[in-house]
Amino acid sequence: MQNKQTAAIGETAGHEKPVRRQWLRPDARPAALVLLATVALIVSMKLVNSDFGSLNQLTAILITSIFLVVASFGQGLVILTGGIDLSIGVVMGIGGMIIAGMTRGSDDMLVYALPTALVCCAGIGVINGTGVAVAKLPPFIMTLSSGTTFFGIGLALTAGSSQQPVAPALQKFMSGSWLGLPLPVWFLIVFAVLATLVQNGTAGGRKLYAMGSSPGAARVLGLPTTMLTIAVYGASGLCAGIAGILLAGYSSSATLDMGNALLMPTIAAVVIGGARVTGGAGIYLGTLAGALFLSTLSTVITILSLSQGLRSIIQGGIIIGALLLQSSRSAQRH
Repeated sequence: MQNKQTAAIGETAGHEKPVRRQWLRPDARPAALVLLATVALIVSMKLVNSDFGSLNQLTAILITSIFLVVASFGQGLVILTGGIDLSIGVVMGIGGMIIAGMTRGSDDMLVYALPTALVCCAGIGVINGTGVAVAKLPPFIMTLSSGTTFFGIGLALTAGSSQQPVAPALQKFMSGSWLGLPLPVWFLIVFAVLATLVQNGTAGGRKLYAMGSSPGAARVLGLPTTMLTIAVYGASGLCAGIAGILLAGYSSSATLDMGNALLMPTIAAVVIGGARVTGGAGIYLGTLAGALFLSTLSTVITILSLSQGLRSIIQGGIIIGALLLQSSRSAQRH
C-alpha cells in the first residue's frame, strides 16, 4: 500500500509544471519593452542616417525629454487614481509666463518668481482636485474646464504676448554642465529616482494604488480619499509648473500655449509605460521609459521632416495600440 502511494505521489510530481523563474516583475515588463523599443528606434534610425545616434545627439534627446519626464509624473499619479488631467499644457504655459513676467531677463526677482510660479501652478491643481473629490465632477470635464478658464485669464492678463526673456540663471542651468554631464541630465536622474521612491516606495504611493484599484474599498478601509485626490491633482499642477519653468529656461522665453503640445504625450507616456487608464496599476519606471521613447520618436520625426499632422497621427496610434494591448492582457487574465 505504501509503495502504491509513493508511486502515485511520484506520478503527480512528475506531471507538475516546472516553476518558471521570472527575471522581471510583471509590472516592469512594459517598461523593459518600451526601453527596448527606444533602443531599436535609435539603431534603425542609425541605419537610415549614419549621423544619427552620436553622443551629443543622445544627450540632446535626454535634455529635451526632461519636460515630458517631469510633467508625466504628475499625470501618472492622477491616472493611478483613475482620473486624468487635461489642464497640464495650460499650467505649463502659466508657469513659464509667471517666471518670464516676474524676472524680465534678470536674476534679481528669481528667488520670488520661482515659489510664486510653483504655488500658482499647484493651486490650479488643488482647484482641479477639489472639483473632482468634493464637487464630484468628472476629471475630464473638471480639468478641461479649468484649463480653458485659466488660459482665458492668462490671455486677458498678457494679451497673448510673449514676455521678456527669463532669468539668465535658468538659461544657464539648461545649458550648463557638471562633471562633463549637462545639468538637465543630472536633474532628470535625481527627479526619476525621487519620483520612483514617492510612487512605488512610500505609504502614500501604496494608498494611491489601493484607491485606484477600488475606490469603494479604499473608503471602507478608512483611507482619506478626498485629501489624496486633492493632493494628487495638486502634485500634477506642481509638476506641470516645474516643467513649464524648465521649458521657459530652455527656450529663453515663454508663451501661454507653449505647453499645449506636451499634453497628449504626457498621457501617452503613462499609458505605453504600462499604466492602466482605469487606475490602480503602473510604475513610474514605465512612465519614464514612455517619456524617453516619445522624446526619441519626436527627434526622429523632426530629422525626417515629417509634418505635425503625421506626428499627431503617430502619437494617437501609439496610445490606441497601448490601450488595445492592455485590453488583451486583461482579457487573458480573466
